[in-house]
Amino acid sequence: MKKLIALFALFVLVAVPAAAQKYASVNAKRANIRECAGTNCAIKWYAWRYTPVIMLKTNEEKDWVLVKDFEGYQGWISATLLSPKGGMSAKTDLNVRASASANADIVCTVEKGYPFKYLSRHGKWIQVQDEPVNAKDGVCKGWVYNANLWGFFKQ
Repeated sequence: MKKLIALFALFVLVAVPAAAQKYASVNAKRANIRECAGTNCAIKWYAWRYTPVIMLKTNEEKDWVLVKDFEGYQGWISATLLSPKGGMSAKTDLNVRASASANADIVCTVEKGYPFKYLSRHGKWIQVQDEPVNAKDGVCKGWVYNANLWGFFKQ
């Protein structure tokens, strides 16, 4: 039932006027982004949980979505792997800080494209948290200056 509700919410987002940006985020630990709409299509790249994307169009059956990431890479993803919840990507290699200040201690460093979940906002700083691929790597939670992130969040 939850998947059906999430899928319906996603289709509502796709139905908004063409001029509006339609964002979604990956809702799977790792998702295959493919060359065409189908599991038989070649995998172009992988996206991780919270990776934000712009939805460009769906196939006729509306079960696959053509998406674009912050660098302009495009590919197809199963609609069931997308969520209307927010996500953010690092626009560059960056330091995640203990508090909303450029002078705060660095809690972790991530590479360009690294995905985060949005937690809160303080001025021009965004509090984020990741979901590491390997649990042994530990969670990266802290603050990033908003100009270094691409994505969206729901308030």
